[in-house]
Amino acid sequence: MTLPPPEAYRQVGFPKAEVPPEEFVRRQHAEAERLARLAPGEYPLWIEGSAAQLGVSRATLEAAVKAIIAQREKDERERKAEAERERRRAEKATAAKRKNKERAFKVVDALPEAEQEKRLDELARSLDEDPATVREEFATSSSPPVESKPEPWPETVDSAKLLAELAQQLRRYVVIREEGMSATVLFTAMCWIHNAVATHSPILGVTSSDPDSGKSTLLAILELLVPKPFRGAELTGAATFRTIDREHPTMIVDEADHLFQRNKDLVDIINASWTRGTPIPRTLPGQGGIHRFDIFCPKIIGMVGMKVPATTATRFITIKMVPRLPEETIEDFAFADNPEFVELRRKLARWAADNAVALGDAKPEQPPGFHNRLAANWRLLFAIADLAGGAWAKRARQAAIKLSQQHAEPSQGRRLLTALLEIYMNRAEVPSAEIVQLLAADPDAEWCEYRGRTPITQRQLAVLLKEYEIYPVVLHPTKRLDLSRHGYRRAQFKDAFARFLPADPNIRTSGVK
Repeated sequence: MTLPPPEAYRQVGFPKAEVPPEEFVRRQHAEAERLARLAPGEYPLWIEGSAAQLGVSRATLEAAVKAIIAQREKDERERKAEAERERRRAEKATAAKRKNKERAFKVVDALPEAEQEKRLDELARSLDEDPATVREEFATSSSPPVESKPEPWPETVDSAKLLAELAQQLRRYVVIREEGMSATVLFTAMCWIHNAVATHSPILGVTSSDPDSGKSTLLAILELLVPKPFRGAELTGAATFRTIDREHPTMIVDEADHLFQRNKDLVDIINASWTRGTPIPRTLPGQGGIHRFDIFCPKIIGMVGMKVPATTATRFITIKMVPRLPEETIEDFAFADNPEFVELRRKLARWAADNAVALGDAKPEQPPGFHNRLAANWRLLFAIADLAGGAWAKRARQAAIKLSQQHAEPSQGRRLLTALLEIYMNRAEVPSAEIVQLLAADPDAEWCEYRGRTPITQRQLAVLLKEYEIYPVVLHPTKRLDLSRHGYRRAQFKDAFARFLPADPNIRTSGVK
């Protein structure tokens, strides 16, 4: 700040020691600055003493203080005005950037999903933004292809007829095996009561061994049949839990072949979303505290193969699509809404309103061997099939048994127990050395090249069986201190065979005592 000229300070007298004029002005200005920094209204309490000590009049010093305060207020006003102008310029630039991005998103949204990721990466480079952030914004900006709340059908809807209409609509456009069709139709109906009454949220997995098997077509059809569809590609964990918490949609993800390997946080979110009331806690920038995101919603995921962690795979009801044969005739799907889909959604909305409570309270009979997570995945689907009556109850359970057997991969321990069951079928005890020889005798068995190397050893056998609390015992004591024959007795496996092997009539567990 510019110092007032020396004549602005009129001396009442001369200080006791002579001070050069420049130093005299500097001291007066420094004291005026100090007084101006005091709390508003406080400087008059000190100005009289300061003026006397400096040897200037009170009016002169007070004028200097007021001039400094006025200048500071002016500077502050100018700073705020410039900040406001900068904010408006930034808002204008952000708005223009957002409009350009929205236009670009509309172009990308119209492209095939296989091309979307590449175009989004190009857009991120042109905007100098993080590609993951751009993909997340694109995922959350995609508008649903159908209305969020269809007007319910004016009349009561018969459950069996509704399921038949859904199956007929699907068969027009895709080829699905009978068990896959039953599961898909029941899952579609379940989506309409899911958020109201479901306790657990199974995932409909749509897989294929090779591309061009109708997988993406089926997902596009289901997008027109489920409530509040949210379709995304290359989702991130943040985009997923924010969208679910805000919209509670039916989440549809296609081309998820390697999605779970690339996004480990998405695995945790998908696993947690299987159970109602398991929120994802996150801190939000600028909002303080922890926000708990509700991630419970129906989910449909399409992929080539089944590249998901084992803990996630148990939450899936998986159907496998196959290419159609030349004699199998289907219509070309237009990938667009039409009056038939509108009518089906209206019927589904009315059916859900009339039956949700009863279905939520239902305790349907489970097939043999259906317990824990497997039973929870199918509970509402069985309840819907029982409500429809007729052949649907049997059809649903047949589909569940076939699909669960087709895609279930038993653990290594269970595979070992299955192999040991055959060994112990007619024997009461077997030495460990003989067990590993019998296991490795089959050249096609995994025990022949255990872990891709040598045949399984007695030590490796003992480690696997330890998980089932089965330990080697001495079978044939000898008088030699350097020799004892260790092995396992059939009775040691009775509990493990009964509890861990599937209830399959082809596995003769009844012979084990």
